[in-house]
Amino acid sequence: MESIIYCFSGTGNSLKVAKDISAGLKDTEIIQICEKNMNINNTTSNKIGFIFPVYASGIPLLVKQFIEKISITKDSYVYTVVTFGAAAGASIKQLEELLTDKGIKLSAAFKIKMPGNYQVIYAPYSKAKQKKCFDNEKEKISEIVKSLNNNEIVGFSGLGESLRRTVGGMIYSSFSPYEKDKDFWTDKKCNGCGTCSKVCPTNNIEMIEGKPQWQHKCEQCLACMQWCPQKSIQYKKVTRKRGRYHHPDVDVTELFH
Repeated sequence: MESIIYCFSGTGNSLKVAKDISAGLKDTEIIQICEKNMNINNTTSNKIGFIFPVYASGIPLLVKQFIEKISITKDSYVYTVVTFGAAAGASIKQLEELLTDKGIKLSAAFKIKMPGNYQVIYAPYSKAKQKKCFDNEKEKISEIVKSLNNNEIVGFSGLGESLRRTVGGMIYSSFSPYEKDKDFWTDKKCNGCGTCSKVCPTNNIEMIEGKPQWQHKCEQCLACMQWCPQKSIQYKKVTRKRGRYHHPDVDVTELFH
């Protein structure tokens, strides 16, 4: 393939961005970053994108591990698009450092605000606020695709960016998602359909006697909770009265791993 996009997505925001960018580029393949694809260790494409959401002001752990393992041709045009609800934080800087360690330059970096989906902390965005994000994404995609097709060098900077990266790095330093899955549970609406297990990017959920059991390698992407058809997966006691969110233009089967 002339171009490859490596994408990590739990509730579909980043996958939607990857699909839209792919539609504007030539001969582009989307490969999802998930447990079954962690054995990919090299790429020969000359245009490579990493698209992922910001977690705790930084890069998802599975994405970090994937990039550490993969071999990239030195003269490749490498870019990133990060999706976020609050801020990009230290995520792009962290990616730059990972690539630098491999002797690779990050040619272009972009960020797109999308509906926040961390419902263990807050309720889903209103429909009006979601639409505003979706409209903004369409505008951003047009600009990004133009830059990528021209192989433009696009730095990432702005007012207060150094402070956001510093604060983001401090927040990320305590990011430890693996054991947090002990606080997931299912209410009586669970019918054992197994959707949660299928959408989990880390293969972290086993169906035992028709009920999901989390295996403590959680990324906190919340795919299991957000895509549950019965809305039966809860986190502690805080999500029982909160709605759910996943991108309306992504079908759940696109995230089956």
